[in-house]
Amino acid sequence: MTLQEHVREVQLGLRVATQALRPPPERVGWLVGSGRSGTTWLASLLNADATMREMFEPVHRLHVPLMKGGADHPYFRPGELPTEWRTWQSEVFSGRHITKRTDRDNVGRNPAGVRKLLVKDVFACGLIAANVAAHPDVAPALVMRHPIAVALSKQAHSDWLWTWSPEAFFTQSSWVEDHLGPHVDALTRVAREGGVLPQLVAVWAVLQHVALRSASPAVMPILHYESSVLDPWASVQELSAHPSWKGMVTANEQQVQAAAHRVSFVSKSAKASALPNPARWMNKVSSEDRAACERVLDDMGMADWHNEDGLPVPDAIQAWREAHFPPLA
Repeated sequence: MTLQEHVREVQLGLRVATQALRPPPERVGWLVGSGRSGTTWLASLLNADATMREMFEPVHRLHVPLMKGGADHPYFRPGELPTEWRTWQSEVFSGRHITKRTDRDNVGRNPAGVRKLLVKDVFACGLIAANVAAHPDVAPALVMRHPIAVALSKQAHSDWLWTWSPEAFFTQSSWVEDHLGPHVDALTRVAREGGVLPQLVAVWAVLQHVALRSASPAVMPILHYESSVLDPWASVQELSAHPSWKGMVTANEQQVQAAAHRVSFVSKSAKASALPNPARWMNKVSSEDRAACERVLDDMGMADWHNEDGLPVPDAIQAWREAHFPPLA
């Protein structure tokens, strides 16, 4: 361990030891989405002026004793969070929860005494409805990236924790009862017959499906990765204008543009020079694999969410939301 790394570990240890002495945050934002959607990079844009504490993926089966032996993506209905989960999630959103893993991106960048909290989760889409109901003051936003880009990135990081088959969601009956019932046959078919990429796209589709049915557009806006890459400042401004997020983001254009060219600790292998092209994944997928993935999206009613250039089509996504919310109607 270098001297710099040792100093960082000491600073991080002090943060963990003293967090309970700090007052709760005045504002809380919650970025949730699929893994490899750019959530960490987008968090750095929103916090470009270092006025927020960033909490990195508190919901993670490998790092949370409460989740040991459970599902990668837990799902609970509003009002049905078990007591231990309700207590833990309250600790998260009140800023009491802290580990060296959740706060390693703050040392040397975000002051310990900041009064805003930005939580980032990639295994929590199934918790959106329950947490929005239990914590109405928390501002959620769904981070969305093209599903094939997400699948390719997960495949490239295959040693990380991912859900590899849509059948994994069937182990929780409430997923099927509340959301996936009409799609069980299609998801089972891709799980049994599809390759790695179509299965990962199916997992992405399940997560978007439950996320968008868990909170209305008036409560949870969508932050599109591709749009943010092409125009970071416009995306930040759009999110800031949403009623749930007004006053949360205070970074100016210069700060946001500077942050857009930095890479977070979980993506150190990425090249900043490649960021301006959000559709570079198209050169890495065969026409056969892309067609197979698009069939999955068609089966899930999401084929028109992105255009031929890989860019989001907000009107199509909004139409889907309007047709599918509220979830149990």
